[in-house]
Amino acid sequence: MKLSRHHIFAGVLVAGLAASSLAARQPQSARPVQRAARKSVGEVRGVWVVRSALTSPERIRRVVVHAKRHDLNTLFVQVRGRGDAYYQSDLEPRAEALAKQPDEFDPLAEIIVKAQAAKLRVHLWVNAMYVWSSKTPPRSPQHLARAHPDWLAVDASGRRCRLGHSKVFVCPTHPEARAHLLAVVRDLATRYEVDGVHLDYIRYAGQEFCFCNRCLAGFARSVNQPVEDAKVDRVRLQRLRRLRNSEWQSYRRRQITSLVGDVRQALAEARPEAKLSAAVIAWGRYHPDFRRSEAYSRVGQDWYGWMEDGLVDAVLPMTYQSSTASYGAWVKGVQKKWPQFPVWYGVPAYRISPQSAANKVGAVRKMGGKGWVLFSYGAVTREGANDRYLRELSARIGPPPQRPDPVSVETSGSQVSRR
Repeated sequence: MKLSRHHIFAGVLVAGLAASSLAARQPQSARPVQRAARKSVGEVRGVWVVRSALTSPERIRRVVVHAKRHDLNTLFVQVRGRGDAYYQSDLEPRAEALAKQPDEFDPLAEIIVKAQAAKLRVHLWVNAMYVWSSKTPPRSPQHLARAHPDWLAVDASGRRCRLGHSKVFVCPTHPEARAHLLAVVRDLATRYEVDGVHLDYIRYAGQEFCFCNRCLAGFARSVNQPVEDAKVDRVRLQRLRRLRNSEWQSYRRRQITSLVGDVRQALAEARPEAKLSAAVIAWGRYHPDFRRSEAYSRVGQDWYGWMEDGLVDAVLPMTYQSSTASYGAWVKGVQKKWPQFPVWYGVPAYRISPQSAANKVGAVRKMGGKGWVLFSYGAVTREGANDRYLRELSARIGPPPQRPDPVSVETSGSQVSRR
């Protein structure tokens, strides 16, 4: 299968919230970015640490103790859950779950110090497009969903996401929303000594979003259709995207891909040695034609393209199939296509037994996968209360395999070694 190629966008990245329209940019040659040589780490044995585990020093201590005790080596720590901060930030409001903690308590700084002492790697898990999910609006007036409702995605009928909905997403084409995300990543990578940034929800909410005037007008211009006033022309623009649905879907994928490229650039400038990874959709049954995947066809997430063009250093497919046969089909298919790329497979520990989780780790190892990541820490420790699940899993999977480092990546320019 020949996939369309994507390129990192040239141009100076902006700080703050001002930015020219990124949707109107045209692909150019990738700007060279010197990426530092990576230290050897062997098999990635990770766990996603949901933000609920970061609400006190004791909870953080238990995260590190459990991970170290059971031979995990990488923590994906959720520091931006819903447009809020589980760290010290001037850009986003402090997470409401930290209200009972003193102002000087910095969950991210705390876990980095403890993880480094235990020789664990820390990747900052950042929810990109998903900014609120509670029925109760955020308390802070500075929260972007309250301060900038015009950044939020719009459905086909013209209704904007609003607080109280379960899926409040920002529009990926909004220049200020994009610039804000880049500022958050740059701020985190500059001020905290971390091993990487891990993007989640770097996609559209679903097929039902986004149909704002900016998205419709940007699409029309991309297919050489004139637009004088998107608000007045909205009916015509909606008809156009329905008639040219294949091109509309391609336009949506370009918006997400360009944003990944811009995050890559921002991270490279702020902390060149840090990796960029992404949690990517692997819903349903594996199909050898990636264009038929839900990631590619429904939510604008062309993660095969990101791998091909070196926009990410690693991907973490959310292979959450309960059946080991279905899970193994994804691992086998991805490994066949990308045998040397750092793919760290998600393990749905929240919904399966330790035996089933061990079977899935075994499938990853048998097929040459470079690592696996449990979802989630809270599920396998009952929010830190006990480590029975991890004890049983560790006993079943045994020690990590001894083999040459698969994660080390050395580059001399903007493209990473992909094979």
